[in-house]
Amino acid sequence: MICYYKTYVDKLPCWGASMSKIIAKVVFGGDGGVGKTTLIQRYLTGEFIDTTKLTIGVGFHIHQMSHQGRDISLSVWDCGGQEQFKQMGIFDNYFRGALVAVLMFDLTRALSIGGLNTWYGFVDKNTKTDVILVGGKSDLPRDPLIADDIVEDTIKKYNAIRYIETSSANGLGVELVFNEIARISLDKISEID
Repeated sequence: MICYYKTYVDKLPCWGASMSKIIAKVVFGGDGGVGKTTLIQRYLTGEFIDTTKLTIGVGFHIHQMSHQGRDISLSVWDCGGQEQFKQMGIFDNYFRGALVAVLMFDLTRALSIGGLNTWYGFVDKNTKTDVILVGGKSDLPRDPLIADDIVEDTIKKYNAIRYIETSSANGLGVELVFNEIARISLDKISEID
């Protein structure tokens, strides 16, 4: 049995019988309060939890799913977005070896787009980590400064291969984010098989 972990070129033995043969690392980054943890929890539990507490450092989840008939386990890393955590200098270690980085901003706060620059700096360029850009809180009134041309420029600036608007409150786009993570991961892993 072969497992893919950390990077799509590392092959490690799988010890857990219930784990998928494929383990893909994905990291969520974005400023504090943009909705990363709420998005992850909405996908994992199917519920909107609006009382999510501040992520201290990094949260971690393993999620098993099937995409297009192939099983995959996602190793999901949820980086705390508060400034004090970014200044600790540890996040580049969490981004290292990720197949996918989900960079998230808040559609109700234009300033959160500016924070993506720091998060993109953590993305591991050596392993060709793919970036998905996510605009969260689409159910709320959009900041008028976040025009379509600003979003298009942001997609280009961070070489995002996909842009998805989401709402953890009503579930819009949440499943699509994880399906895209699975699709990208499986495509990358298929390239080396």
